[in-house]
Amino acid sequence: MASAEIIDSSRKGGRKEVLTLEVAKKIAAMVRRLPDAEVPVTWKNIEVHVKKMFQIAPRRNVLSTKAWGGRKLIWEAYEEACEVERRMQRQTSSKYADSSRAVLRARITELESRILSLQTELNATRERQYDELCVLWARNTPLSHLLAERRE
Repeated sequence: MASAEIIDSSRKGGRKEVLTLEVAKKIAAMVRRLPDAEVPVTWKNIEVHVKKMFQIAPRRNVLSTKAWGGRKLIWEAYEEACEVERRMQRQTSSKYADSSRAVLRARITELESRILSLQTELNATRERQYDELCVLWARNTPLSHLLAERRE
């Protein structure tokens, strides 16, 4: 009979639960803020910050496996923070990080500016030749005389 009473009654002895739902929500919020603070999202960093902020020292396995209502709150926060960190790294990293690509980009820029200057020069030459042709059409002198004038 005594054993039945112990099973049915609430917990009477042993250690008090340290990682409660409220603490887990606070830890999850802290984990989600790690990428914004530019702190690397690792389980070791999470353990250190939890120890500093909450004066408890749960290990990774406790933090990642403890579930409330079928949801692993801290694990989900860790996954979200890792995804945010990866996204931020992709956004901040240069598309062409190495020096050879930088040299190639500089060369491309130089060639593009040269192309623009040559196109401008070509357009100016076309306009000048078009104007000369319009002047020739407007004159009533024969073409052979105009070519002779040009040679002289």
